[in-house]
Amino acid sequence: MSSLDNNTKIASLEILPEERYLDAIVDVVSDLASANGITKKDTKNLDKVLVEIFKNIVKYGFEEDTCKPILISIYKRLHSFVIAIEDKGLPFDYENLEHGEDKRFKSYLSKGYADQVHFYSLGNLGNRTEIVKNLPSSDIREEMDISEHHEHLKLEPVESDAEVKIDILDENKIHELVRLVYKCYGYTYANEFMYYPEQIESRLKSSLMSSCAAYDADDNLVGHLAFIYSKPGAKVGESGEAVVDPRYRGHGIFPKMKRFMTEHAVSQGVIGVYGEAVTIHPYSQKGSLELGSAETGFLLGYSPGTVSFQNISEDEKPRRQSIALMYTPVLKSNHTKVYVPQIYEELVKTIYNQIGYEREFLTENKDSNYLKKGKGHISVSIRSDHNQGIISVSKYGKNTLEEIHFHLKQLCLQRIDCIYVDIPLNKKGSGYLASKLRELSFFYGYLIPEYSDSDVLRLQYLNNVEISKEDIKTASEFGEKLLDIIFDDWSQATK
Repeated sequence: MSSLDNNTKIASLEILPEERYLDAIVDVVSDLASANGITKKDTKNLDKVLVEIFKNIVKYGFEEDTCKPILISIYKRLHSFVIAIEDKGLPFDYENLEHGEDKRFKSYLSKGYADQVHFYSLGNLGNRTEIVKNLPSSDIREEMDISEHHEHLKLEPVESDAEVKIDILDENKIHELVRLVYKCYGYTYANEFMYYPEQIESRLKSSLMSSCAAYDADDNLVGHLAFIYSKPGAKVGESGEAVVDPRYRGHGIFPKMKRFMTEHAVSQGVIGVYGEAVTIHPYSQKGSLELGSAETGFLLGYSPGTVSFQNISEDEKPRRQSIALMYTPVLKSNHTKVYVPQIYEELVKTIYNQIGYEREFLTENKDSNYLKKGKGHISVSIRSDHNQGIISVSKYGKNTLEEIHFHLKQLCLQRIDCIYVDIPLNKKGSGYLASKLRELSFFYGYLIPEYSDSDVLRLQYLNNVEISKEDIKTASEFGEKLLDIIFDDWSQATK
């Protein structure tokens, strides 16, 4: 999910929507991209996208009305170069969109020309499109040979009483961390940024990531765990980027790091931690349950498959892998109201009971339309490495359901495998929207309390993704029941 925080503005240009100004705009953006180290090839690709988006906005958003300026802003965000285009053009004509006559989304949602793309519908404030390109950084995979990974896996385990200490990650050891990731995982680590020291450093310095490490007696790094935040000062963090040297597996390093980070998070006012546990085996789920977590959902086919598993031939495309969402309450959550869909009322109440949070439930259904007035705010993000699309709703309006439906179709045409809608449960209309989305074949995904200033319900949609329940292992009786409910909901929603 994109954040408008942590931006350092480099330049901004307000210009009338006339094509004769395009060359000047491209020159400015190209020079700034080049000055920030982006290669000539990547700069040309960004130029092409900028030209296409600008032309589409002029033609379809303004209908030749050249009196309303477009704002083009250039930012550095973390270790990325961001081109933001804001316009206050005409509202989207969904009838024309359905017939392919309004082309403004042609570039917005395509992938391959940038590392991320985000679209924001801002109601009366217009529209904002962001093209995000990671800045050049050193890739540890270019420095190391794959044999180092294979040889490291052959090393003998260390003694069970070997000294290990847990402490906050020393930022001088970031390069050692990326080497550890490579030695442990080769090319297969799920989160790409963990191969790039500069990207890790930028997240740490922005307070969007907090890390601890496990050190051996010689101060060598043998483990790592991070909490990731949606914004500085967030109430909930995501536990992830876990790495444990294979020689030290079985030493209880992961639970020690999790306890250390949880205590650290409490001191920062964080009230809850969530994490994605793999389901190809139950062990990571068990570890989380032992630390006080509870399952709040499963995302089916969440991540691409990998050919590293046994019994899969090189010619066989492995199935996508599912994850369990584990939530750990670490501080008491304030009592608050949540608007829940009637069809998920009992399920949601059970999950809140599992994690010990009190809520006042206001039930809504698909016949109680609360989205009749005003303009809503939504954002659309594409995560290319997992081939996912995420539609986030921050404000409801009369066209919110239509907008989601349209973006769903566009993401499906882009062959995005998994599509999610994140719904804030603190707003009237949340239950209605969730109920209506089931008619579009969305079904229950998970619940994250206190995420992004509200409890958030994530619904999921699978775009011709093959899922086998036999591939998914659970670690508790509640987890097994929850998985059954989700599969049944998927079946009912797609009838």
